[in-house]
Amino acid sequence: MKQYFRSYPLPWRSFYKVPLGMAAIVSLAWQGAGAAEPGKVLHPVALSKDVLAGKGLIDFDPWPKAMQIKPIKSHRSISWFVGETLTSIIYEADDGLLTFTDLPYEEHVRILHGRAILTSVDGHRQIFDPGDDFIVPKGWSGTWQLSGQYREIATFETRSLDAAMQRWFGK
Repeated sequence: MKQYFRSYPLPWRSFYKVPLGMAAIVSLAWQGAGAAEPGKVLHPVALSKDVLAGKGLIDFDPWPKAMQIKPIKSHRSISWFVGETLTSIIYEADDGLLTFTDLPYEEHVRILHGRAILTSVDGHRQIFDPGDDFIVPKGWSGTWQLSGQYREIATFETRSLDAAMQRWFGK
């Protein structure tokens, strides 16, 4: 029987169903997140090599149907750092093709595995492979194709990401 770990400080993160055995990974990922309390010493937050390799990622709700051109069978992620300003996640997905209209946040992406092909509404196509970094600007519209056991590390502005998750997933 699975138990759920729901001590995330922001509402949309509460939809992650985390098996009890994963709670340690999730809680370690959260160490140091947020503003410093008076007298509290903060430390850099290291990304676990296991999480970076895709271990311990958590399945979550499908993308809204209107965003799926070629549906993604399943996708997983974990927020390894959530701060007042920035949120960093590891995201992994089966092959698929999504469409975005007026992306509501800026996103920095580093491809860890697989390939991403982003095609802007004007037809400009860019291919990103493992080790590639790119920024998707707020307001971008186009398609995002994921293939080859796609995995990325992505960083967002926290409030904008939270608003998008609320809009897309209702959480």
